[in-house]
Amino acid sequence: MENMFKRTLLCAAISAAAMASTGANAAIDLLDGKVQVYGQAAGAIFIDDNDNGTNAAFSDMESRIGFRGVVEFDNFAPDIVWQIESGNANGASGSFGVRDTYIGLAFDNVGSIKWGRQLQAAYNYVDWPHSNPGLGNVFDWNNDITQDGNNYLDRADNTLRFDSVSWNGVGVQATISGMGADTDAMVSSIAANYAGSNFGLHAGYYHRGDYTTKGKVGDAFIKDPADPNVVIPNPNFGKETNTKYYANSYAIVGGNVAFGDVTLTAAYKYMMSDTEKGDADQNAFSATAQYVAGGTWLYKLGYAATTDADVDGETLDGSADTAITGRIGYLLPSAIIYSDVRHYDMGDKKGVSSDQTRFLLGMEYYF
Repeated sequence: MENMFKRTLLCAAISAAAMASTGANAAIDLLDGKVQVYGQAAGAIFIDDNDNGTNAAFSDMESRIGFRGVVEFDNFAPDIVWQIESGNANGASGSFGVRDTYIGLAFDNVGSIKWGRQLQAAYNYVDWPHSNPGLGNVFDWNNDITQDGNNYLDRADNTLRFDSVSWNGVGVQATISGMGADTDAMVSSIAANYAGSNFGLHAGYYHRGDYTTKGKVGDAFIKDPADPNVVIPNPNFGKETNTKYYANSYAIVGGNVAFGDVTLTAAYKYMMSDTEKGDADQNAFSATAQYVAGGTWLYKLGYAATTDADVDGETLDGSADTAITGRIGYLLPSAIIYSDVRHYDMGDKKGVSSDQTRFLLGMEYYF
């Protein structure tokens, strides 16, 4: 069965090679593969040194579990494919269905089409491999151009997704989503990849058009502008309110190449958004270098950056951000023990420094 579980630390190709060399354990097959139990036991200790003078120490538990399967029938094709996956075990976020949870059909020599909570097609490549280790603060969800409440979707409910099989190394992914409350808010995304003998190339595009949400003023009473200690009826109660969200999109191109035990990745992401007066854009870059020594020790460096954003023809000075990260990891069968150092310079917006240096010590075991 195709392994749909996306590891958070190790690139699929690298982890497969490293784990194979140390006798990796497989997920648990039940009912002849119709049900498979998989997951990870994972957690890390974080120590943050912040420029604002407030430091922090905390843990992040990424432990989770999932169930998935492929059901074949004697007198029916295609196969039924399904998955139910929990979120990370950090309180209520660990509920089932928080991560990829879907049901669909898989067609031989074509691919699968699935409905449920899934990743957007282009986001697959933003997230992996280009946001690891610890580059997501800059390369992934960070930008200075999208309107509040209209940020780019990553994993989302109500997603219809197509994933092709590999056609001589070429794969295609496509999604539509975002229509749970209003079909005008549809998000469409398409991506493609090519896997060569020691390299891979990928590209994707994400787009959401203009849309308007409609509502009504819900506060029946407000404070009297003349005397805040007095409450008066709200003259606007029940009136319709419209909020317009402007179109936004991004494109990503990237790739990876392996030279024996050395793997390099690089990507460029161009983000765009309409505004009330015009448009805005911002660039993002990511690069990583990884070396696995003797199939046991993993060394990895990462760099990500965004340029200053341009909004309505003006450059937002101080909006450029950078991330520089490093990792040392020790590989065990289906597991890794690692330590990270991550430094973030999130720009000096409005003259306020938001530099942060983060230290991590963590472990992950996959099953």
